[in-house]
Amino acid sequence: MPLTESQRADLFAALESRGWSWKEGFIYAPHRSLWLLGSSPWTGDLPDFHERMRDRLQRIEWLSPEYDDPHYHRKVMDDTASLVDVLARMLAEKPT
Repeated sequence: MPLTESQRADLFAALESRGWSWKEGFIYAPHRSLWLLGSSPWTGDLPDFHERMRDRLQRIEWLSPEYDDPHYHRKVMDDTASLVDVLARMLAEKPT
């Protein structure tokens, strides 16, 4: 089931509080290495979104030797970790 309107609003508010910014219908991470479509940031549910982004973060970490620029690698890690943290908090606060 896709994210609800309430979940999307909570997601965007939390990301904005972490320095994410809007441009032309997309919300961009602070280092602009990651962005989400405002009208549909994810097609699955919240647990699936978190799992996929957590896995992405692990892959980025594993691929660190492949990055020519360690500063850029850190920016990609930071942007992705920011999203993963927000999603984890949303899951933890999810009403039972």
